[in-house]
Amino acid sequence: MGVIQLAKKWREEKGYIDKGGVIVIFDGTVNSWVNELSDPKHWAPGCIAVDEAGNQWITKDGNPQGGAERWEPPK
Repeated sequence: MGVIQLAKKWREEKGYIDKGGVIVIFDGTVNSWVNELSDPKHWAPGCIAVDEAGNQWITKDGNPQGGAERWEPPK
């Protein structure tokens, strides 16, 4: 299952349809919902955020202990 489908399924199961925000996925598992993309240092590199429209961002650089350096759209 792709990240968009995974995020959509999680929103449906948890009642987060029409609540905005993003679903954050790491290593194929949903970690949480947040109302907006937060400081990337709160997330390990490789996290993927998906909004309700299917837009995606991924955390880049940094390290698991200190967090990522930035969010950017996947290439």
